[in-house]
Amino acid sequence: MQLYNDNEKLKKDIYWLTQECSLPPFSSSRLSKHAFLDFEKKFLKDIKFDDKSMLSVYEKLFELIGLKKPKWTSEISKENLPSIAITPNEGLNIVLEKTTSGAWRCVGAKGTKHCFSFDAGTQFCEIREERVKGVHNSAYEMFKSVALKQKKHIIYAATATLTINILALSTSFFSMQVYDRVIPTNGTSTLIALTVGVAIAIILEMILKISRSVILDEATASMDRSYSHNIFDRFLKIRSDALPNSIGTLSAQLQGYTSVRQFIATAALYFIIDFPFTLFFLSVIVMIGGFDMGLIPFIFLILSLITALFFKNKIEVLTEQSVAASNKKLGLLVENVENSVVVKASGAGYSMQNKWNALTEDAISDDISIRHYSELALYIAALLQQFSYISLVAWGAYLVSMTDQLTMGGLIAISILSSRVLAPIAALPNIFIQWGRAKISIKDLNNIYMLPQENEGISKPLAPEFIEPKYSLKDVKFAYGDSRQALNIPNLNIAAGEKVAILGMIGSGKSTMLKVLSGLYASQEGHVILGGIDIQHISRHKLSSIIGYLPQSTKLISGTIRDNLTLGLVGVSDSQILEACKKTGLNILINSAPKGLDTIIPEGGNSLSGGQKQLMAITRILIANPKIWLLDEPTANMDDFTENKIIRILNSQITKDQTLVLVTHKPALLGLVDRIIVLTPQGIVMDGPKKLVLEKLAENQKARRKPQTQPPVQTQTNVTKG
Repeated sequence: MQLYNDNEKLKKDIYWLTQECSLPPFSSSRLSKHAFLDFEKKFLKDIKFDDKSMLSVYEKLFELIGLKKPKWTSEISKENLPSIAITPNEGLNIVLEKTTSGAWRCVGAKGTKHCFSFDAGTQFCEIREERVKGVHNSAYEMFKSVALKQKKHIIYAATATLTINILALSTSFFSMQVYDRVIPTNGTSTLIALTVGVAIAIILEMILKISRSVILDEATASMDRSYSHNIFDRFLKIRSDALPNSIGTLSAQLQGYTSVRQFIATAALYFIIDFPFTLFFLSVIVMIGGFDMGLIPFIFLILSLITALFFKNKIEVLTEQSVAASNKKLGLLVENVENSVVVKASGAGYSMQNKWNALTEDAISDDISIRHYSELALYIAALLQQFSYISLVAWGAYLVSMTDQLTMGGLIAISILSSRVLAPIAALPNIFIQWGRAKISIKDLNNIYMLPQENEGISKPLAPEFIEPKYSLKDVKFAYGDSRQALNIPNLNIAAGEKVAILGMIGSGKSTMLKVLSGLYASQEGHVILGGIDIQHISRHKLSSIIGYLPQSTKLISGTIRDNLTLGLVGVSDSQILEACKKTGLNILINSAPKGLDTIIPEGGNSLSGGQKQLMAITRILIANPKIWLLDEPTANMDDFTENKIIRILNSQITKDQTLVLVTHKPALLGLVDRIIVLTPQGIVMDGPKKLVLEKLAENQKARRKPQTQPPVQTQTNVTKG
């Protein structure tokens, strides 16, 4: 009997387990709506209706929420509780305990029940959380963790390299046998056998080299995927107020992981196989020619190593300087690309050119010095290798002619092997260059890893099903870096469904306040409470689902119009998109575009005007229909006709139970609100019903215009509701 007869029953059980179950660990690891829909798309569609396929879905789910891989059995015991029980035709229940009456207490989508036995065919698995592994608190830990996962590939590659080096001995021994045995005895048959044997060894060596290359490519690709995912994931989780100011430099630093990966792949084989095999080939030389023949390449090996280490620090320092200059160049380039119009209009091109030339000169100078020192190290290594070869041949010729210690064939074999003894030393300068680049990349990425993240210090952020759209701010203060205080709110409450406008002069903290209310910025002091929960304890995906935030400067992503209108949203149909577009008037732009909703928008949306970008952003919020609307100058770039249309739409779209916080300097938008807060960097100076605040502002304005015979007395006015 099958556990499930249709896909819908399985989907309902998964939905209950991930969205409604109040038992730990499912409640604490609850999937977001987006994550659930993604899981459904990947694993619940087109599934085969056999027990193995059905149970594999739960295995994928357990892995996703951090539980141990389920081990399915047909029996249950008290020691394995709590356990999941999947019964044919009934579905999923969680078995909690065995009561004193002998019944099993279970809970499922239909509620709690007690049963003394389970139907035949029921499958059980215990629920156990994986041992908590420390998150990567630094880039170094992340690189180390990912690299260690490639141990299997490294072992395979090392085994292949080991075999390649052993097979490489065949050429030396072939030469030795030909000179010592074949030529003196005219042994043609021996020559044929030796030739066939060494040819096979050469072919095997070639096959192993190709195999090693494939293995390393697979390991490299796997590391690249892991590094890329981990670093970009870490970047996305950085809190907005903690992001560095230089976008270009940050972009270069994020891409620096490739230098680390290259160094790990190269250094692993070099220090595990290539360098140790220097001693192996040296021992073979001693075995063939004696201790004194082995002493010659050993002396030159030490000299080559000293030479490479002598240039090590110089190469590393110059490499770090070169990478830093390259990062600054990329930052300057990105800055000028984004602000090309401003640079041209202000005539500042010469200034930017001077900065670019200075950074280019620094980078070129460092690169030339790096190449100079690395080539010098290579030249010295080659010189020592030649002297080693000459010394071996000279001393070997003496031993061949004057003693019986060495044969002619042995001398030929040793001369071939000598190049393999010193060859790894010649690779050290390149290793040092890679290490210099990797070291500065790790340093830069460590700085990024130290930046505070969303929900900093919270291991399992909250994602409750319902959050009341009301705010309470207590002693909230915020400042940008070491600059002056940008926001100071001792006490502020915004009730659910309230419509509030934030007014104030430039630099009074209005936009900053919206970012704090959206959870994008975290206050340095005090607490922002949303629906009775500290906003920094609520997961980012939950905040994004209930808060619609429109920034003052609207940026679009590269992609289609549809991509931008559904950014971060799931399950949105074309009819919903078109309905919202008709309301805002965006359908005129879509109908005039060559490909409609599939029209490509370049990075940043520079093909659209500021008003069109704002219109697109407002349309997206209409589609999302959030509980909280945070709008920062939503019509700043619109003409009067479009602005009036948007005001009417917002007035009809934002319901009584939805909260609106609006920053504006336009009187027309104040018709959307019933409360006004006047903000300054020192705090709130007015707060009350719209009519009373506007009257007080008008009185203050008249007082400032009226001639005074003596300086006015400075007072703070508070307007309260009543």
